[in-house]
Amino acid sequence: MSQDRDAGARLGDSSLLRKLNLAAALGAFLKAPSLTLRELRAVIGVSRPTAEDLLAELLTEGRVEETTPPRQPSSGRGAGRPARYFRFRAESGYVSGLDIGAHKTLAVVTDLRGNTLATSRRELDPELDAAGRLSAAVETARACWVEAQLAPSDITGVACGVTGTLRAAEGVHDVGHGPVGSGLAPYSLPGFTEVDVPGALSEGLGRPVAVANDVKLAALAEHWKGAAQNHRDIVYMFAGHRAGAGVLIDGQVHQGRHGAAGEIGALPMLGWEAAVERLHARGAELARSAGTAAGREGEMVITSAARQDPESLAVLIEFAEVLARGAAVLALAVDPEMVVLGGGMSRGGPILAEPFRRELAKFTLVPLEVVTSTMGADSVALGAARLALDTVFAELLAVPGS
Repeated sequence: MSQDRDAGARLGDSSLLRKLNLAAALGAFLKAPSLTLRELRAVIGVSRPTAEDLLAELLTEGRVEETTPPRQPSSGRGAGRPARYFRFRAESGYVSGLDIGAHKTLAVVTDLRGNTLATSRRELDPELDAAGRLSAAVETARACWVEAQLAPSDITGVACGVTGTLRAAEGVHDVGHGPVGSGLAPYSLPGFTEVDVPGALSEGLGRPVAVANDVKLAALAEHWKGAAQNHRDIVYMFAGHRAGAGVLIDGQVHQGRHGAAGEIGALPMLGWEAAVERLHARGAELARSAGTAAGREGEMVITSAARQDPESLAVLIEFAEVLARGAAVLALAVDPEMVVLGGGMSRGGPILAEPFRRELAKFTLVPLEVVTSTMGADSVALGAARLALDTVFAELLAVPGS
């Protein structure tokens, strides 16, 4: 008996059965580059008339369209009409991912296959207040949509990464270091703990906006399009204007009960805060000597260390080693396949990665592969786009009343 008849017998509800079959059909097209009617039937286990009916509905909705057959090895064409192929329409919707950081806001737009259509970036004053920063993010997103030649009504999902640990009932919380005034030296964007970040972004963009921790989104992007594409269990270490970490288990960001999973910078004995401060102090000193603007302290230290400046080398090695000890704590806890070193500082290459690897190896029980991020500055925004895609797909595949 076919799956649809079996399900009908169990459910006794043809309307619900149709919704289930339609969701299954759409899911099949999402997972494959293209499908024939025969292949669709095989994947979802329905009769030919049912498959034809489902395909017709998806075509009418604009979610699926006929496409050219995949290229086949040259062999004589058999008798009969050639099979027709159909594909999911990636352009049947678009999502936008935002990154709101201390020094910049960045937006990307992708279609529903994750193909990037446009990217927009805007530099920010690190002291800019929350209202100004959120307004700049909204303007950057809208400029990105215009560049992609899309209207706001074309955008079907939006997500944003910010610095901070997020709790559903409380909005942005200071990076998992405890509540304000706890004495644990939290890091967060100015004023963000006092505003409704999702609400402000949603109002400015005219779309619901999902908000998540930026480091965790960068880890998600690395798994989606970066150096960790073929791995499921990952520890991601962020090295930039601050240090941070994220964990992916079975390809999914591990949030934890309160959204604070991976926030090991809260442990004073790791010394992350002091190491970051020394790195920034050395970078600021180099910037003053060179007469350059603030905001690129890490790059200044890397450049100086590459020239074998002893003080810069010592500061950079200390930073790498402190970060590696935190990575070791997470690696011992979750036993990952690999560790990804990301963030702006990761662009330093071996000068940061090698001392990180050496220190990590001292504390882990098994050898761990350490790779440097391939995502660059777009990682948080792309991770946000992936989150938005997941949200859109969950809504498309949801079956009301099931």
